Amino acid sequence: MNMKIDTNRRFFIKTLGCKVNQYESQAMRELLINAGFKECLAKDTADIYILNTCTVTRKADSESRYWAGIFHKTNPNAKIVLTGCAVENNADAFSFLPGVSNIIKNNDKIRIIDIITNNSTAQYPIPDTQCRSRRFLKITDFKDHTKAFVKIQDGCANACSYCKVPSVRGGSVSRPLHDIIEEVETLVSKGFEEIVLTGICLGAWGSDPAQKKSVIDVLKAIYEIPGIFRIRLSSIEPKYVTDELIEYISQNKKICRHLHIPIQSGDDEILGRMNRPYRSVDIRTLITKVRKKIGDAGITTDVLLGFPGETDKNFRNTVDLIKDILPVKTHIFSFSKRDGTAACAMSGIVPEDEIKRRFQSMKIAAITASYLYRELFLKKLVDVLVESKKERHSGRLTGYSDNYIKVIFDGPDSLMKKIVPVRIEELNLSYTMGSYVELDHVPYKST
Repeated sequence: MNMKIDTNRRFFIKTLGCKVNQYESQAMRELLINAGFKECLAKDTADIYILNTCTVTRKADSESRYWAGIFHKTNPNAKIVLTGCAVENNADAFSFLPGVSNIIKNNDKIRIIDIITNNSTAQYPIPDTQCRSRRFLKITDFKDHTKAFVKIQDGCANACSYCKVPSVRGGSVSRPLHDIIEEVETLVSKGFEEIVLTGICLGAWGSDPAQKKSVIDVLKAIYEIPGIFRIRLSSIEPKYVTDELIEYISQNKKICRHLHIPIQSGDDEILGRMNRPYRSVDIRTLITKVRKKIGDAGITTDVLLGFPGETDKNFRNTVDLIKDILPVKTHIFSFSKRDGTAACAMSGIVPEDEIKRRFQSMKIAAITASYLYRELFLKKLVDVLVESKKERHSGRLTGYSDNYIKVIFDGPDSLMKKIVPVRIEELNLSYTMGSYVELDHVPYKST
């Protein structure tokens, strides 16, 4: 490829949304740097702004427009490159924003150099055999992160009535296992002691007709990679948390005792309207099974409030479920109309002030549930991956245990980016405090 690139061109990347977007931003960063571009730390000095957008809510769309405006105001002469889910099916609306020079579809992120340098047209023929793999970029590092995300899957075949993601990410596609292993080996060699497997619908890995495998096959292969590191699964739908997966996690100490299982609602009527393939009793049964087999397992989850038709009784059922399963962290979202989804046309819209009231009530329930779960670990040791930045308010070290308890403690800076034993000493509704304990054992070392 004959490409003359001005090596003085400076770029700045802003990422909105999920772990997959964060991964893909890192991959684009590496493509740009390898092509001679220079990344600037402050947006004020950039010649090219790359905004990796999100469209999961109306707020996310608005945030994308907001940042495009900020970039144009900062440097009216700069190129603004928009990519990500917000522009996937809505390129026309975003292309008219001031300063926008390029719109890059998700599958074309791999071609970012060609596109922003006008080396080729936005569309060009690619053999069908390559189309499925174009979603999978590669990374060799993870800038400003203590843990490294590895994207193993893209797309979603589910049809949740509120979700726009399948229309902007397409159907489920699995990344080849050998690519995953090669990338994990590279990241472990760079010193990352936690690898987080992520995807748009992570649990669907291997479900492609030609593969007939499961995410357990990925875990088994990564487990064999030598080095001191642990493996964490990102968000995984309830139907993919099988007995086999639970059993495998319970038997392998390198895999974090933590599952992020999005429940969305604890009311059967609302779950039906959401087109979620389970009921509240299924979630209770699943979490009981997980905690019975995987001792001290941490559960994190998502709940969606104010879905059309949600009554106060429906909402209380969700609160009750959170109280029963005691998540260590609950991500709370308010319903947002998304064009093209079944829920967009549903009746029974919940008033904004009522959604805000429910949000505050759910927040109290979630904080209390987290406290009750964390209380079980008082005076116990947990293995914590220490962040490379100190806790903002106290200036102390901080990090997450394998079961996703965020712990604050004193210790030398040399512990940063390492997994170390910490004893939990005290806690309140907001914080968990601990003390570093120096032990001889090395956690998560391959046998």
